[in-house]
Amino acid sequence: MRAKYTRSSIAATLLFGLISTKSAFAENTTNVYFKGEIVESACGLSPDSLNQTIELGQHPIHKFKEKGDRSTPVPFRVKLTDCDNSALTKAVFRFESNPDTTGDLFNVEGGATGIGVRILHNGNPIKNGEIAATNVLVDGTNIASFSAAYEMNVAAGSDAVKAGNAESWALLRVSYL
Repeated sequence: MRAKYTRSSIAATLLFGLISTKSAFAENTTNVYFKGEIVESACGLSPDSLNQTIELGQHPIHKFKEKGDRSTPVPFRVKLTDCDNSALTKAVFRFESNPDTTGDLFNVEGGATGIGVRILHNGNPIKNGEIAATNVLVDGTNIASFSAAYEMNVAAGSDAVKAGNAESWALLRVSYL
């Protein structure tokens, strides 16, 4: 009887060992990537301020009757983090590149014509490449608020603005003084 009990114990131990090496649940695996940059400046840019996409929405052609007519501005912000104002005390914001035919706005692609993208600061229009804002830095977090809108950039006419997708981009430069 003892030999039968020993064989059963050994078989049970082996079976339990095989079962316990397999997970009772299926698992998923994936890589997690970490991306960033170490910069030599007075502040860093918050992750939510990097590579932003500002949704300007849909706007009917009849909204644009005269050169300078704009869609409703959509607010966005640039958040500076970990600022140290012991040496540099101001942040200068400039949006540049990708000019439209006037040079003042940002060119759109995708089919729509007769409009560009205008960036505003405190409701005031900013020209492409010009200083958009100069903010006094405080230690810690600093936020600069802007808005963007479509703006008619051609003379009035029956077909001055044509419908289509209107996508654009701008390079944001933040300098410190």
